[in-house]
Amino acid sequence: MKKLSCKGCNAKCCQYVATDIDKPKTKKDYEEILWYLLHKKISVYIAKGKWYIEFYTPCKKLDKNHRCRIYEKRPSLCEKHKIDTCEKHGEGDPYDILFKNSDEFIKYLKKKKIKIKGWTY
Repeated sequence: MKKLSCKGCNAKCCQYVATDIDKPKTKKDYEEILWYLLHKKISVYIAKGKWYIEFYTPCKKLDKNHRCRIYEKRPSLCEKHKIDTCEKHGEGDPYDILFKNSDEFIKYLKKKKIKIKGWTY
């Protein structure tokens, strides 16, 4: 079995913060997601039926070589992140649906026949 390594990865797992959000149920909920996506370095995704918002912002504790400067005392959330399920070594796409911008989300709304205030399509 090949030993897995972070070498050459550029710390993909340390380049963003993601947290779950409520599944949209109302037009106002969909408008809020659209508002998120109108901002730079933010995406929204669905994975296993759950909705998430992702902020692209690297950890302040990475050095210029993308190595953790506080590895021995890193937060427990970091410790729980396992190399065999990471973006580099894990299997499959982590997203069921990924919205990188408002245009992608508008296409999704159009397909789902969800109309929101002020947006014609």
